[in-house]
Amino acid sequence: MDTEAVPTQNGLPKGVMFNAYPDSIGRNLADIARMLRRPEFKDVFSLFYILPTIFNSDLDRGFSIIDYNLNDELVSREDLQKLHELNVMFKFDLVLNHLSAGSPQFQDLLKKGDESKYKTFFIDWNEFWRSHGEMGPEGHVLPNIEHLKKLFTRMPGLPILKVRFPDGSERPYWNTFYQEVVYHEITAHDLLQALEIEELTYEHAERIAAMVNDVLSAKRNVSEIDLGDFAHHKDDIVSVVEQNRKYLGQMDLNAQSEEVWEFYDETLNKLAEHGGKLVRLDAFAYLHKEPGESNFFNEPGTWEYLGRLKRIADKYDLILLPEIHAEYGCGLHEQVATRGFPIYDFFFPGLVIDALDRGTNGPLLRWIRELIEKKNQND
Repeated sequence: MDTEAVPTQNGLPKGVMFNAYPDSIGRNLADIARMLRRPEFKDVFSLFYILPTIFNSDLDRGFSIIDYNLNDELVSREDLQKLHELNVMFKFDLVLNHLSAGSPQFQDLLKKGDESKYKTFFIDWNEFWRSHGEMGPEGHVLPNIEHLKKLFTRMPGLPILKVRFPDGSERPYWNTFYQEVVYHEITAHDLLQALEIEELTYEHAERIAAMVNDVLSAKRNVSEIDLGDFAHHKDDIVSVVEQNRKYLGQMDLNAQSEEVWEFYDETLNKLAEHGGKLVRLDAFAYLHKEPGESNFFNEPGTWEYLGRLKRIADKYDLILLPEIHAEYGCGLHEQVATRGFPIYDFFFPGLVIDALDRGTNGPLLRWIRELIEKKNQND
């Protein structure tokens, strides 16, 4: 899409940005397009940040991406074209750190295990820490204490999700954000199809399935089940249940894999083809991981990755906006800005809420004055 008609300053669109999910107003993006085409909105917005349910996703209000194809339940290319005709540039998300457990890449790994071409696409926790910790009793490596002290986690415990490979082994994969293991109820047919037990009749299979499903509905560990006369087949029956489990989660990508960088290249190209101009780098500071370093904005690794991403983005005439998830006082936003990146931060809305809550605009005005002073120094 041609965006030359949109006025810019230093490559960035000038004017007001409209932020919305495709279904924030009405049922889908077509409803938003109809609204913005009304005379009252003529030339009001120069940029539209379309939040990530524009793509196929399954969790976290779109930030658990399955793939970066358009979500045809909410969006069509015709919708994007109608918005583009209003001289509106698009801003999209690239969720750098992770992909959904429902992504084609992770599903291929679950299906093919060690034979998957995506074996190194995600971070095998045990491989990552093998030389920097000891194997624990639960089957995952416990990093040495000096590494654990630097580990930045978003939830209690180690950031891992154990998944079952086709050979029956359990493999821990790095999972910084959301995770859930879902056990689906089994049927007599599932048991008869998977097990080669001569004395197992359909009636027996129904009874076993009922016992197993009672355990699952009570959210108890299926290994605790008492199978009575079929206790000697317990391992095989438990295996059927485990093979039937599904995963929800945001699986961390292994940026040491060239296949991941090929994926970033393909995705940035796709975002440009969707009409994108700005790309917000969600969770970028978690991407670079190295034993002995913090897994949040470590240096120089984070800068190296940002530089590599910018070189890819330049090919597709895209502007990158690294997301800042840090306190204002630590100055991380300034470090990113001095490297030539516009930034996406949360300071302004937080200060507005603070002003409304406390009835004083002092901190908000100080922040605004600081921005003006810095701008004058740089002009």
